[in-house]
Parts: sequence; C-alpha cells; structure tokens
Amino acid sequence: MSGIEFTAEIDDAELRKFLGKKLAGVSNLKPFYSNVGEHLLNSVEDRFDTETSPEGVAWAALSPVTIAQRAKSKDSGALTILRSSGILAGSFNYDANSDQVQIGTPSVYGAIHHFGGQAGPTTNRVEIPARPILGLSSDDETAIREIAEDFLTN
Repeated sequence: MSGIEFTAEIDDAELRKFLGKKLAGVSNLKPFYSNVGEHLLNSVEDRFDTETSPEGVAWAALSPVTIAQRAKSKDSGALTILRSSGILAGSFNYDANSDQVQIGTPSVYGAIHHFGGQAGPTTNRVEIPARPILGLSSDDETAIREIAEDFLTN
C-alpha cells in the first residue's frame, strides 16, 4: 500500500493478560486479524458515509471554489466530501496474516486527504484540509475486543 496506512496499538494491560493466557494454545491468528480487517473496512465506509473522522469530528466542508467546480459537473455525488468519483472511498483494503492486519489505500492521494497539506502545481498550490479517514474510534476498540473474545471462546 503506497498511499496511506494506519498502525495502532491498544494499551490495555488487563486485555493483554487475558489474551496471553488464551493465546498460548492458538497457533493461527489470521482469522482473528481478518475479522478485525473486515470491521475496520466497514468503519472506513461509515466514515465516508458520515463524513467524519474516527473521533466523530465532521470533515472540513468543501471550499466554495470546489463547490462551484463540482456544481458544473452534473455528477450526482459531486458535492460529497472525498467522494466525487468514489475511487478513493472504494480503494481501501486490508492485508491480514497470523501476526497483524494492515489497512490502507494504494491511492497516492489518500495521504493528502487524510493528513491535509498543500497540493497542485507550484504556481497554483491549494491547501487541502485534513479529513482523517483511518484510525480507531472507541467503538472500533470495543468491537475489536469483542472480536477477540469471540475468537478465543469459539
């Protein structure tokens, strides 16, 4: 994934102690990490639908210039944030193995939209506001704990 990816660690000593005992007899964690990856892809899709960050903060509104440009396009999704074509929203994927899961997009412009910054030719640069896409919400952390509990009890 060359565009953007996210790495997070949940620091929860009690959960780690519980998992340590349970994981002693588990040899293949890929199904667990795959389930986490599927959940996180759903979270990314929800963020595009609600146009909010993992923390629930609304993404910056489109600039008046962008609204004017898109209004001319007659594209039904032209005024949605980060989805005028749907390419970025549909490009997220995950890679799971028995050690980890990585989620991201190969889209080279994913990072500028996630982190914000300046883009365009040097003579006509524009400021793109940060619109965080990847990350763990408190709901994601709860869901991952539930996925772990289900995985370890089945």
